[in-house]
Amino acid sequence: MTKKIVIKIGGTAATQLTSAFFETIKSWQKQHAQIVIVHGGGNHISSLMAQLNEPIQKINGIRFTTQNGINITKMALLGQVQPALIEAFRQNAVSAIGLNAGSNQLLTGHVLDQDVYGYVGTIHQVNTQLIHNMWQQHLVPIIAPLAISNDGQWLNVNADHAATAIAKYLQADELYLLTDVSGVKVSGNILQELTPEKALELQTSNIITGGMIPKINSALDAVQRGVHNVHITNTVTHPGTIVTL
Repeated sequence: MTKKIVIKIGGTAATQLTSAFFETIKSWQKQHAQIVIVHGGGNHISSLMAQLNEPIQKINGIRFTTQNGINITKMALLGQVQPALIEAFRQNAVSAIGLNAGSNQLLTGHVLDQDVYGYVGTIHQVNTQLIHNMWQQHLVPIIAPLAISNDGQWLNVNADHAATAIAKYLQADELYLLTDVSGVKVSGNILQELTPEKALELQTSNIITGGMIPKINSALDAVQRGVHNVHITNTVTHPGTIVTL
């Protein structure tokens, strides 16, 4: 059976993806795996906002996004991050195509809480047929974490959440949430496996904090909705922490 693999990478990954990353992708493709990349871009967005004097405000770790902020986010993700990634894939002989929410209604979403976060959204529909069409052409879709509401409003979406939603709708076999650490660390050791019960225990006792919390919650949401294995790791060549039921 063909394996479906979703990989979330950070916005700075274009300059950090190693030859081992691309060799793994090519090896999976030889085994007929179908791969989707979802990219972030927080650093690029912050840098562009600073240049354009747009205030940067985070609430509960979520970037408050005005209409001007959405325009800047699109500029950063679709004008800087995605083209750099596509070029990195081309240089490593992997055929890829850049997609976004406007590509045949790829990602449809709704506002999370406009009063609190502005134009930040969550995804409730994925045009999986478009992704399958790209796979049939032997292309790796590289997708930006933006959604469009039913009334045409562009929305900023957390990249982990976007990757999780895409993995759920594709019923993916594997989801890799790449981060800057090699897994979930407890007392200096990387956990090989993490269940919902263990995650709750670690969060309650404040052993897991900060940016790792939404990542783990995304991972748990994915496995509870049918994604077989979710990896929290810093490279596709290492399984990291496997989140499982």
